[in-house]
Amino acid sequence: MKISVCMATYNGAAHVETQISSILKQLNDADQLIVVDDKSADNTVEIIGNFRDARIQLIINPINVGAALTFNRALQEAGGDIVFLSDQDDRWHDGKVATVVKMLEAGKLDLVVHDAVVMRGGQVLHASLFEMAGSSPGVIKNIVSNTFTGCCMAFRRDILRDVLPISPHIGIFHDAWIGVLAQYFGYRVSFLPVPLMDFIRHGGNASTLQRRSIVPIILDRVAFVAALTLQIGRVYFRRLMKQPGVIR
Repeated sequence: MKISVCMATYNGAAHVETQISSILKQLNDADQLIVVDDKSADNTVEIIGNFRDARIQLIINPINVGAALTFNRALQEAGGDIVFLSDQDDRWHDGKVATVVKMLEAGKLDLVVHDAVVMRGGQVLHASLFEMAGSSPGVIKNIVSNTFTGCCMAFRRDILRDVLPISPHIGIFHDAWIGVLAQYFGYRVSFLPVPLMDFIRHGGNASTLQRRSIVPIILDRVAFVAALTLQIGRVYFRRLMKQPGVIR
């Protein structure tokens, strides 16, 4: 099976080299690492270019467009049978790819979310992201409080037909978008309680586990549900008209 890893970067110079190194050593020659840089102001792009690895496909956004559209661009380029999502600032454990691929194949699953060790400053904050975040499947549950953590997610490419394009109106919740829609449309989803990466926390993370005030949370969820509703309608219309999805 061909693997596509989709990574979004933005001012990630401090961590991206470690993360890419941890990924590349798990990929075969036919696999791909698609990196879409969201107009970084630091030397992130230079660091990525220094790998000089034919498996890396680097795309640079002409303007900063945010996480959702950046991942949308990466996913549109994915040609693999199985797609992994990746943040720029974590570290994959050895064997992550093999473990997840085996689970998808043996369990006849479509999407897997695995556990992670939560780290800060080289120290373990929590041995289980799942326990820390209360991770579990469920459409309503993950609309209210998302635990489809993108950097811990992999799925069969067929899912892209029903989740692309990702709405530009959902902020950083590209992972919730994929997970919720996949489960809503009946794809087989599993949460694997095995930590397969270090989930690195630092001041520059695009997302955090910190609490926010209730008003922004409610507004975010309203926008998210509205975008999901539109996407569901588009998918059913496409199916009714027997139109193909937007994947290559």
